[in-house]
Amino acid sequence: MEPISDFITKFKSQYSDADTFDLEPESEFRKFGTWDSLTAMAILVMIKDEYNVDIAVEKFRELQTIKDVYDYINTQITK
Repeated sequence: MEPISDFITKFKSQYSDADTFDLEPESEFRKFGTWDSLTAMAILVMIKDEYNVDIAVEKFRELQTIKDVYDYINTQITK
């Protein structure tokens, strides 16, 4: 898996107002920018396209920070 900084760049690019804030590994991503259900779906599609990992909506709701999402993807890739 790529460094978390690269993942954050891809993650952040899914927000329509990505240029107005910064995200860090411990950022609670739902508290930034124009977070809504469309942003959530865009992130899930990006994860599927980039990493071939499907995250169930219920599981995604449990993940609070970008690092949580990154770590979860890593566990799925290594299976």
